Amino acid sequence: MDMVSRFKADLGLLSVTLFWGTTFIFSKIILTDVPLNTYLFLRLGIAALALDIYALRLRQEWNGRVFKHGAILGILLYLSYYLQMWGIRDTSASNAGFITGLSVVLVPVFGFLFYKIKTTLPAWISVILAITGLLLLSGANPFLWNKGDLKVLACAFVFAFHIIYTGRYSRQHNVYVLTAIELNVVALFALIAYLPGHTAFPSISLKNWGILLYLALFGTVFTYLMQTSMQRFTTVTRTAIIFAMEPVFAALFAYLVAGEMLTPQGWLGGGLIVLSMIIAELPWNSPHKPEQELAQSKEKPKRAN
Repeated sequence: MDMVSRFKADLGLLSVTLFWGTTFIFSKIILTDVPLNTYLFLRLGIAALALDIYALRLRQEWNGRVFKHGAILGILLYLSYYLQMWGIRDTSASNAGFITGLSVVLVPVFGFLFYKIKTTLPAWISVILAITGLLLLSGANPFLWNKGDLKVLACAFVFAFHIIYTGRYSRQHNVYVLTAIELNVVALFALIAYLPGHTAFPSISLKNWGILLYLALFGTVFTYLMQTSMQRFTTVTRTAIIFAMEPVFAALFAYLVAGEMLTPQGWLGGGLIVLSMIIAELPWNSPHKPEQELAQSKEKPKRAN
């Protein structure tokens, strides 16, 4: 794979992280008026329906293997959502943000242990810088753990596997179909969680409907479709490093929308995360590694159509 293609893939994943960063402040706004299960069901349900409109036209791409792989991704994604929400009730937002970011370390570790995916020394340097940056940005105390922290740690484990399996499965299937199945599975679980105790549809303001549509179409459909498309052309470790930029963008948009200020320590942490991504982009950082990961999937990448 040439450097230009790899750079375009990483740039696409960075756009995913940027949109994810906007979802925090908008989710915080809407959750003041809309119950959590209602919010998740509507956001994920709208996202699944929007993608189905196109994916259902690609009938020749639907088969048993893509259903299986899409379902696995959907289950992993829902578990990461659930564990993070379950854990954040018993810990601080800063701890939750830092612990979720530990997936940056877990991805290369799990990739090597389970799939023999090797990580270069510059990539490990990037990982260490990203984790240090996350710690400074969040202000979390890594030495004080409670039950909520352990639940969020489980979320980081699951999300690490989601990144790894997205990289593998996206090279074997049409990305629209794979992502559509993934989001439909997540929406199904969200519906199951929503139904108990809900006999009538809640009243939602026009402003909140606008936020829901943004979160569904840009914060969900665009982001997961772009992730599935671009991970075919870069490594899982580089993906995890790029995703460490999420809290940086979240802090930026929190300042722009709600006036939330970042501390000098937070700025330093954000700078280290940006530096980690720059190091990951340097030419010495194994430009041929995506092909090695691709060989393990035993299939050529499918076109997005």
